[in-house]
Amino acid sequence: MRRESRVNERQRKILYCVVREYILTRKPISSEHVLNVSNLSCSGATVRNDLRKLEYLGYLYQPHTSAGRIPTDKGFRFYVDETLKIAKDYAQKSHQVDVRYPMTYGDMEKILEGATIALARMTKGVVILEKPDTGRLKVLRAIVTPITSDHYLVSVVTELGLIKFMPFRTFESIDHTKLEALLNHVLKGRSIENPLGGVFENDWDESLIDLSEELISSMRDDLRSSMIKVGLDVLVSSEKFNIDEIRSLSKFFSDDTSIKSFLSRVSETPAVFIGSEHGIEGMERFSVFVDSYRKADEPMGKVLIITSKVVKYEEIMNVLTYVTSRLTEYFTVVTREVER
Repeated sequence: MRRESRVNERQRKILYCVVREYILTRKPISSEHVLNVSNLSCSGATVRNDLRKLEYLGYLYQPHTSAGRIPTDKGFRFYVDETLKIAKDYAQKSHQVDVRYPMTYGDMEKILEGATIALARMTKGVVILEKPDTGRLKVLRAIVTPITSDHYLVSVVTELGLIKFMPFRTFESIDHTKLEALLNHVLKGRSIENPLGGVFENDWDESLIDLSEELISSMRDDLRSSMIKVGLDVLVSSEKFNIDEIRSLSKFFSDDTSIKSFLSRVSETPAVFIGSEHGIEGMERFSVFVDSYRKADEPMGKVLIITSKVVKYEEIMNVLTYVTSRLTEYFTVVTREVER
């Protein structure tokens, strides 16, 4: 018989109560505390016996004989699984989340940066957002707008809508309409990663060709930055972690290869990895949340949040789901508008 099957309904309620109260108080939870904050109709002796059984089954541990109980990773996993069962209720209430950083239509980079910053501030955690592979998207149009006599703005519209604003300055007089025509000749129907090359059919000015190549190269380099990362300072300053834990977190945060490798192993979202479950060395006191945002049914990227292991899981999951749903709405609506 599996150990988990030996936990009865009362013990499940006690375990859920212990984990919830530990998250709120950060202190070991006693049988008296369980009875005070729950509606259980049983004696203190019964609760103590159940706590001992839950400890034997690996859900809880007791720091010392006279102390209350603290959840193990297995105990936190039970709590998260129970919370996920009621995630639909939280999703229905997602409009109640106080989001002070609304997303508006415009530059995709700004939309994604705003969503990442909002998540970091709402969760007090590290947030890493995987950007769409925009360098390979088909360009629909490039627009060059004069700002002053020598300052201009290039706007690039792709299948995902307006994804890039790029200001630039020239020290020579240029015809911005000809530069716009040249950029569209090179990019329209193609991607920034794979623009039209070779000999031009039109008699283009060499200086405009050089400028267009510089602009496209700069945009390509910028778009290759595939992640947005914020919140390391917020998490480190809000929790008491030792220097080795901070080093491990910083190492993972700065290593794009490790982040991409981890995200590639997450096949189903939303997902929560508690303590040692995520397998990131030195980060056993952290939990990792992952969700995806999409364009209709097409995956666009993943969002990862790192928090302390002792956290209000339902609130983090609710906020993460809310933001990824908004991003999905943004990409889906923008794509439909562009396709009209």
